Amino acid sequence: INAEWPLRPGGGSCLDSYKGRYTTSEGDVVQYYIESTASHAQLLLNLAGSPDPVVNVTYNKADDGITFHMFGHDHFETTDIEEEALLTSELMESSVGRSIPELSFAVFEEHGVYGYQDEGMMLLYQLALFSDTYHEGTPLKKSRRKRSLDDNAVEDLEERDSDEDIMASIEGVLPDNIVAICEGDVLKEHEYCSPDLGVVGSNNDCKIKEHYDIHEVHQFTEDEVEVGCYGLCGPWCHCWQKICGDCCYHPGCYQHDVYCDNPSSMACKLGKGVVYGTKGLHKC
Repeated sequence: INAEWPLRPGGGSCLDSYKGRYTTSEGDVVQYYIESTASHAQLLLNLAGSPDPVVNVTYNKADDGITFHMFGHDHFETTDIEEEALLTSELMESSVGRSIPELSFAVFEEHGVYGYQDEGMMLLYQLALFSDTYHEGTPLKKSRRKRSLDDNAVEDLEERDSDEDIMASIEGVLPDNIVAICEGDVLKEHEYCSPDLGVVGSNNDCKIKEHYDIHEVHQFTEDEVEVGCYGLCGPWCHCWQKICGDCCYHPGCYQHDVYCDNPSSMACKLGKGVVYGTKGLHKC
C-alpha cells in the first residue's frame, strides 16, 4: 500500500491495523486499510493511486455512531433512504464495489482474522456480504432479501430426485429434506447451500463468542433453514466462516438479517446487530 495512504487514519490508541492491496478478477488494484482501536473501528477502500478513499466507514464506539463515506459524501443512519440507495447503487456498480466479496476472502486468507474478533474486519465482511447479495440476489426471487423460499418452492425442490453419490457425500450433515432443497437445480446452480451448515445433527461446534453473542447460539433446525437461514453468518444459506468462525445460528446475525429485510438501509450494509447497535438481540 502507498506509504502516504491512508492520509488521515482514525487516530486513537491503535490496537490492530491491517493494510494491503489486492488485484481483482477485473484487473483493478484495490487498496484496503482496516483499523480497530479502543475508541473506534475504521475501514478504507480505494483504487490504487488515488489519495481519496472510495469507501470510508468509521464506527465511533463512544456514542455507537457510524458514518459511511462514499464518493465524497458522508451518510448516517438518518440519511434519506432514497438518497442512500442511489449512492449505494453507484458504489456497488463500481469496480471497488463489485470486488468487495472477493477482496474480503483475500484479506481473510492474508491476515486470518475472523469478523467476531475485530470490528474493523467485521465492517469489511458485512459490506462484502451486502455486495454479494446485491449482485447475486437470492436464488429463487432475486429479491435482495435473505428470506426467499416460499412454501410452494420448498415443496417443488423437496420432490426433486437427487444424485445418490452427491447425497452420500453430505449424508449426516443435512437432514434429508434440507438436502433435497440444497440439491434442487436452482440452489445448486448458485452454490448457496453449504454442506458444513450448522444444522441439528451435524458435528458443527456451536459456541458463544465472548463480546459478540449475548444469547443462545445453536445449530439450525430444519424450519430455520427453510425460511432462509436467518442468523447464519453469510449470504442466505451460504456460510462464510470468516465472519463467525462457524456455521451456527448467532442472535446478532439474526438481528442483522432482520434489518436486511430493508436492504437499502445502512443497518443492512454495515452490520447493525453485529458491529454496532444492541448486539445479539432475538427480535428488533
